[in-house]
Amino acid sequence: MSETTYGQQVNESDVLNRIIRAIVLIVVALILAVVSVSFAVHHMRLKFEEEYKQITDYKMQSVTDIVKRTVSGDELVADPQASIEKYSTVFGFMLTDVSSASYSKENYALFLTSGGSLSLLTASDDTADFDLVKISLSSWNDSANNNQVYTLIEEDHESVFVPIVDSQGKCVAVFEYHCTFDDLSKLGNEAENRVMKSVILTVAVGIVFFFIFTFVPKLLFKNKNGGQTL
Repeated sequence: MSETTYGQQVNESDVLNRIIRAIVLIVVALILAVVSVSFAVHHMRLKFEEEYKQITDYKMQSVTDIVKRTVSGDELVADPQASIEKYSTVFGFMLTDVSSASYSKENYALFLTSGGSLSLLTASDDTADFDLVKISLSSWNDSANNNQVYTLIEEDHESVFVPIVDSQGKCVAVFEYHCTFDDLSKLGNEAENRVMKSVILTVAVGIVFFFIFTFVPKLLFKNKNGGQTL
């Protein structure tokens, strides 16, 4: 084997090793960039959702406090229809959304309790999926008799139950304030997807330019021994 051929093989092997090292470093850098950005964006999303839900919780507590002080259990028992006509307007004003962008959907329903069963008196949305119908009324009445507000928190929604008592302290109706966070979750998913796509696209473009400006000139210009230099 001639000295020129041997030197060319060594040079080509060195070029290959450098290319492999560069590819490995690029892949590691890509993984670290994606993981780091994903963690940061997800953390910011959770923080935003937490603060948004805290604001919603404050509004729900305010509304339920007003309901607790306003709705009369004696009126509901004496004349449910007249009472609903009276209170429906009040409920509508309490749920008026004055914000320019809302990522939650709020609904209310008022159920009359009679003989351990529930009957719907009024609701902001008849198609809404209220949680009170899923709860055992007999077990919940223990806290309702003490005039205690009960809160049910799930991953994608939250419900507050306000017992309406008569002058004897008996629970005659239950007001449910139901809030879902589907739009909030959708916003978080869209934000994470957009950021991740931007990161991946930016890294991909960077890799392309790296190869263009690093390897293409080296492949075009060979050294005097016919080898390639990097």
